[in-house]
Amino acid sequence: MGSPYNLGGSASQLFFQIKDSAEYKALTLISSLPHPQRTLLSLFVEGAVDREHAAEFFLEEISEQGESAMLGFLDNWTRLVDKIRPVLCRDVDDSLKQTVWERDKGQCCISGARDNAIGTDQLLLTFILPPWLLNESEMAEQGILYRMLKVYIGDSHLLNVQSLINQNSSASLSASSDQLLLLSTPDFDHFENGRFSLKRMRTAKDSPRYLVCQHEVLPSVEIKLESDIVEFEMKATESALPPNQHLLEAHHRFAEALSWLEVSRYMKQPPPSSHVPGSTWSRRICWPMFRIIQYLWLNVPVSIRAFTYERLAIIGHRLYGPTLSDRTHRLPFNLYLRIAPIKWAPKHRAEFQSLQLVEKYTDIPAPRAVDTAQHSEYSYLLMTRVSGQPIGKMLAIMTDEKIAIAVQDLKKYLAGLQHIPNTTGSGFQICNSLGAGILDWRIGDSQREELKFKSEAEFNQYLTSPFDESTQKQAEKAHHRKHGIVFTHNDLNPRNVLADETGKITGIVDWECSGWFPEHWEYTKAHFAVRYTIRWLADVVDRVFPDYREELWVENMLSDLAPPF
Repeated sequence: MGSPYNLGGSASQLFFQIKDSAEYKALTLISSLPHPQRTLLSLFVEGAVDREHAAEFFLEEISEQGESAMLGFLDNWTRLVDKIRPVLCRDVDDSLKQTVWERDKGQCCISGARDNAIGTDQLLLTFILPPWLLNESEMAEQGILYRMLKVYIGDSHLLNVQSLINQNSSASLSASSDQLLLLSTPDFDHFENGRFSLKRMRTAKDSPRYLVCQHEVLPSVEIKLESDIVEFEMKATESALPPNQHLLEAHHRFAEALSWLEVSRYMKQPPPSSHVPGSTWSRRICWPMFRIIQYLWLNVPVSIRAFTYERLAIIGHRLYGPTLSDRTHRLPFNLYLRIAPIKWAPKHRAEFQSLQLVEKYTDIPAPRAVDTAQHSEYSYLLMTRVSGQPIGKMLAIMTDEKIAIAVQDLKKYLAGLQHIPNTTGSGFQICNSLGAGILDWRIGDSQREELKFKSEAEFNQYLTSPFDESTQKQAEKAHHRKHGIVFTHNDLNPRNVLADETGKITGIVDWECSGWFPEHWEYTKAHFAVRYTIRWLADVVDRVFPDYREELWVENMLSDLAPPF
């Protein structure tokens, strides 16, 4: 999702412990550039076979000359990435075409899409790397592009590539089958732009197997794969060699840079005009009417409501397809429905109550609770839909300015959330919105047991009880601090935060884990949920919550020692 600019201010454990490494120094300098230039340039270091060596090369090349030198390096890096791009094989003799066709059984090696005859536009013969790559004048051995390539993929790998690809102008005519793939038209587009690549798997089989690795793609691009494993059969004849692993490895190493180059060019285009449906006045008119309909609907017998929800779920699945959860369904009429076994009913009631509290005490754009019902063997929770897209889908194309807007909105909404009072009267400080047991994916037992706590100290004791005295001692640095107990969403991740194209937060969804927790819990859980989404953590989460670094260190230690699943 991109390289962060808040590199020095992030508490993520993904970042460097050794601050004097060349890699850290290089990425710190690069972090001053805007997104996506920052992300594209940082890949020269982070994607290199030897990251420290690549960082040293970068630092030597720019030689403390400032941003202009970095932009010049970025320009060279962009030109190199473009040159690595796979190309179509157009001028090839019929015998080689037939060889590759038979080797891949007349189908795309990725998707399995078939064609009835050789030479149509359905399946494309593709060079993994351009065969003329090293024959171009810009790739002279003493030139900057060649030296960058050598640093990025390493000496030995470069020698392998040099020995495999032709360096004469008639390369297409004299190619061999191990330089070629048979791809469908959509898969060629994905492969050419680095949206996926093939990574060699360690296997005892004779036939080489590859993992299909997907890389950053534009939100509008959808990749459909039948399988994430590709296997090439070994042939008895030398004329039908499988795709060469060194060429595929080179493409794999450059693939993420290719995908970010596509993102960079997309972001330079003028933004499409947008229209936010539903004006404020129309929503104000419709909402009282909705409440009247809700009141009447809730007086309908529960058996009829449950039957209706089941049928609407089927219709919604046909209209909108599946959601990210098999328990959640998008329905017509701008609604969402959760369906779960009857034992989940207390969790549905708690989420229903949470949504009512959010509506009553805050201006957070959250779903509105409509109905919770239990019938036969199932429990149902009906709520409204909020506008926007999950911010995780949009991070790649969000400028730093748009990220800043999202940060400010989240700060405002979370500050309001923390002022929701605990009026459950249960006597428990750490509990769900009904005063009952919490639900927390960080705490596996919360799905099976009624966990609620009368104090933060009791909560901390529960968290550290499985560990030895040494671990408990290390946890004391954060657990001895007194924290306020505040209402918490408890699952802030890029799927549950919705935004529009300007970066404005349009919705916060999925409140099933919400309740009252220590004030730092929102922050540490946000890190727990998506530890490897670096830009989200550094540029959003760590800026929304500037404190609680020791609490995060302790939580990372405890959750690493005892994973919840």
